[in-house]
Amino acid sequence: MAVGSGANRGPVEARQSRLSTGAGGPARPLPNDPRRVDAALRAAVTQLESAVQEQERAVNRILGLTELLISHAPDRQSRLRIEAIMESCAFQDLTGQRIRKVKALLSRLTTLPPGSVHLAAMPMVPPADEGGAPHSGLSQAEVDRLLGKR
Repeated sequence: MAVGSGANRGPVEARQSRLSTGAGGPARPLPNDPRRVDAALRAAVTQLESAVQEQERAVNRILGLTELLISHAPDRQSRLRIEAIMESCAFQDLTGQRIRKVKALLSRLTTLPPGSVHLAAMPMVPPADEGGAPHSGLSQAEVDRLLGKR
């Protein structure tokens, strides 16, 4: 058996491998057909919602298990460690908010007339500020404007 063939991987490693290679295959060219662009945007919205739901289920399970553990924790040190696990789950709220913002933007793009959205072959690089460092992204005002919240 060849090394790196993936045959000895467990379910987590296999899933991570599929995710890192874009669902198990080479990158496909971006569609130019407006209907395919629209379908790709709608699929992306569905995938983002699925990711948020999976994340919420996982965190709810972690929190439920930690609550059970904390009720049976024999000492203060163990309870503090379990509480630290619970506090670490706050990432889910922040990432969920970010994913939902992207989902809202993509959903908004699907409401535009067919053909008005064109995907670039290369990802856009954020413009650099005066010091030459790239911007961290859109400002909240820019996102609100794109989402039509003015």
